[in-house]
Amino acid sequence: MRNKIIGAFAVLLLAAGLLIFNYPTISTLYNQLHQGTVMAEYDENLAKMEQEELDAYKQEAVEYNERLAGSGAVLRDAFTQGDADADPEYDGILDMEESGVMGAIEIPGINVYLPIYHGTSADVLNIGVGHLKGTSFPVGGESTHSVLTGHRGLPTAELFTNLDQVKEGDVFYIHILKETLAYQVYAIETVLPEQVDSLGIEQGRDLVTLVTCTPYGINSHRLLIHAERTDYDETQGDQTKTMNETLWQWLLSQKTFLLSVGIVLIALIYGIIRLIRRIRNNSRKKKEEANQ
Repeated sequence: MRNKIIGAFAVLLLAAGLLIFNYPTISTLYNQLHQGTVMAEYDENLAKMEQEELDAYKQEAVEYNERLAGSGAVLRDAFTQGDADADPEYDGILDMEESGVMGAIEIPGINVYLPIYHGTSADVLNIGVGHLKGTSFPVGGESTHSVLTGHRGLPTAELFTNLDQVKEGDVFYIHILKETLAYQVYAIETVLPEQVDSLGIEQGRDLVTLVTCTPYGINSHRLLIHAERTDYDETQGDQTKTMNETLWQWLLSQKTFLLSVGIVLIALIYGIIRLIRRIRNNSRKKKEEANQ
């Protein structure tokens, strides 16, 4: 009896240790599965729309971007100031589902595929990528500069944690209104939060900048990944992946989680083998007793 109690306690201790050790991975997996559901609903709604309706949504965003390019909007740091006052015009553009989702960003080099939400409120940045108000909507076009922001190091979501692994020359994709826009990284810089000059619109250029906090865990500066629009060849289907494919690749890169799963499987197999042996031994004993 005492051995059984010790064995059960050891199993519970091992299970608790594995859960605690893998909490960040499990939480991120849950978050990504939830975002996968969000994007599935977004894609389903897009599929139901006629091209004229999609064109109307895009035209709204284009007109907003044109007004922005001529107004010289004042930029700010998304992480220290959050969202400004409510802006019904901004909030309604590209909000097909009235969920705040305007599209998705895919960064193949770091296995990221996340929805893009309106604004940079705490609620938004805790679950996905935020679009900084005062910058262009990410629909492409000359004299546009869209700024997309994401957190690093959250215990419940990976988000832009590995953004520092992105290199010059890497390509990422914006999926929006059934279109895929490709952007190639041309510059990476680290700046203070108030240094926002490089986030402004540059005449004639089609730019996207990804922003996160740095150094990891200190967050005193901002890491800026600057990218410019490049050609996207729709015939090369292997350039982009679905959200499920990206999630699978991310999961395969989680070595600690995979090791833990391996340990659990080995423990289960060992337990099943012991159980089978015990059943066989008991059956043999019963036969021997019956023959005596």
